Amino acid sequence: MITLDHVTVQYPEVTPLDEVDLTFEPGTTAVMGPSGSGKSTLLRVISGMQRPTSGAVAIDGVSVAAASWRSAGDPRVSLIHQDYRLVPFLTVAQNMLLAAELRGVRRSGADVGAMLERVGLPPSMGRRLPTKLSGGQQQRVAIARALLAGTSVLLADEPTGALDVDNTERIADILVELGRRDGLVVVVATHDPRVAERMDHRIQLARGKLVAAP
Repeated sequence: MITLDHVTVQYPEVTPLDEVDLTFEPGTTAVMGPSGSGKSTLLRVISGMQRPTSGAVAIDGVSVAAASWRSAGDPRVSLIHQDYRLVPFLTVAQNMLLAAELRGVRRSGADVGAMLERVGLPPSMGRRLPTKLSGGQQQRVAIARALLAGTSVLLADEPTGALDVDNTERIADILVELGRRDGLVVVVATHDPRVAERMDHRIQLARGKLVAAP
């Protein structure tokens, strides 16, 4: 469970998050709102990649670890981006194993294959370079990479923004299954109502404030 207690992120001329109180239970939640509403900032704060100006963020009662020179954020959290962020000169398997290693998790090639199958990809795809995959395949690899690292919280920032309708539905199906069957906390920032309506809960942000909650 993720809890945000009076979380504010403030800059001199803008306040991306303003006194936000939220709880995310295992399952799926869509975070909606126009550009600049605070969706991406919310995900960065939950992941530990950005410190709030004030307030507290915790996962299962333990404060989120902030990013440092040793870590990109809290090791319990994986953040998936619209642009996939796969290393282009490493194979799919190498990308996945590197992410696990950076979190101190030892995995095998068999583990890589199993996680690829979880997202509907053949284990043989582990030998390919990301540049040889379609956008939908790359996004599924990004999800499999997060699963291999063993995180309990999966955040996705516009994960279907660059995908066609078929791949959007496929990615939404995977995220819903991870929340409902595997018990992960899945939080998806999205502009797409088709994705949002698939989630268990939906919240709305506007100018850094929570205007609707589950």
